[in-house]
Amino acid sequence: MPRPRKPARLFQRKDDGAWLILDGGKQIRTGYGEGFLEQAERALVDYINRKALKEVRTVDIDQITVGEVLARYGEERVHSVKDSERLVYSIKALAPYWANMSVAEISPKACKEYVALRGVSSWTARREMGTLNSALKLAVDTRRIPYAPRVLLPPKGQPKDRWLDEHEERALMNESAPHVQRFIRIAIASGRRRTAITRLKWARSPDHGWVDLANGKIHFLGSAEEETVKKRGVIQMPQTLWDEMRQWEQDSEFIISHNGAGIKRINKAFSRAVARAGLEDCTPHTLKHTAVTRAFMAGMTLDLAVDYFATSREMLERVYRSYSPLAHKEAAAIMDKVL
Repeated sequence: MPRPRKPARLFQRKDDGAWLILDGGKQIRTGYGEGFLEQAERALVDYINRKALKEVRTVDIDQITVGEVLARYGEERVHSVKDSERLVYSIKALAPYWANMSVAEISPKACKEYVALRGVSSWTARREMGTLNSALKLAVDTRRIPYAPRVLLPPKGQPKDRWLDEHEERALMNESAPHVQRFIRIAIASGRRRTAITRLKWARSPDHGWVDLANGKIHFLGSAEEETVKKRGVIQMPQTLWDEMRQWEQDSEFIISHNGAGIKRINKAFSRAVARAGLEDCTPHTLKHTAVTRAFMAGMTLDLAVDYFATSREMLERVYRSYSPLAHKEAAAIMDKVL
């Protein structure tokens, strides 16, 4: 009687320490070696998921629900995306309206109805509908369905023009817990997003951002991580933050920590501080707006801002550049000669 086939599993080579995936008679390199077991395990999970998807039978779009497509997309992507919490949030938001519909029922009319019922900002609704679109594309790519209906995305809308002045920042700092104060200082000094900051560690890390206190640099990506669309990059700390950070107690491996442990979300603690400070329409992302807006007001050029904030030129020009005292200064001087 033949032996039962073993499931796909990890194996580490003795000669070079490389992690391989063994599947029957096949050996698949994970791309990771000694010291990167966690990343190799994620590669194994992704491999198993991809293999399972390839074995799925193609069905007509009226024979599969949107809920099934979203669930499979979440299972496939939750371990590989940088912001898994946002992915889960989007799927949960989509589910009440779409889950029991067949894929064939997706239409521009249904998309508009979903956006109207959600009652959220255009940016939020667009992100959620983008998740639906990505889930359908994955279903097509993995031959789960033969084709995908068009998903009508809402317009981008106007980005929020909300930033904190120095008085508001002081009020927020005074009402914040110590770990939230650290978050605020790094956010306004770097202009980075929430997750990029809360993942920072004190020591060099392959899978987390880290701080080089010796040289005053913040690396928002781990040494083994790849850059994403929402760029993180590395910055030279402003001297003020560098001096402050060297005085901070290192009671955890994470820079932003509470009771000696790192935190996954800072939203609740931040919201409570905002309420105590009497501020309105202020979220962690407001701190990014604050950093970039104040930088332009202080005279930072567009070229410097693109590099420092790891933000696209188009976004900086469209949202922030008007705050710069340099904006249109030369053009206005020329027009003075015309008047």
